[in-house]
Amino acid sequence: MGSLSLSMPLAKSTIRDYVPSTQLLGGSSEEDMILGQQISARLAKRVGWPIFVSCSFNGWGDDSGSGEAFCLGLDVSPQLAAAVAEKEVARILIREKERMAESVG
Repeated sequence: MGSLSLSMPLAKSTIRDYVPSTQLLGGSSEEDMILGQQISARLAKRVGWPIFVSCSFNGWGDDSGSGEAFCLGLDVSPQLAAAVAEKEVARILIREKERMAESVG
């Protein structure tokens, strides 16, 4: 299991790009913790909702023959996998937010 991060968007921020974030649960990989916190902060800022993120990319792109990407024959770094996942999650959340706005108004 990966780490768990929480980011809360501010109603009005005096610091332009600041989104408060915290690490709720640690994981075995510091890189996973950093990626999770960055993803949750960017999603919270973009969508305007509190966002929880748990991710585990540890071992995803290693060349030892045991990583998931290696076993699938893919040459994908953990950062690229995280970016693709973040983009897809953002697309889904924005679509849901628009759907909710239409049903209210």
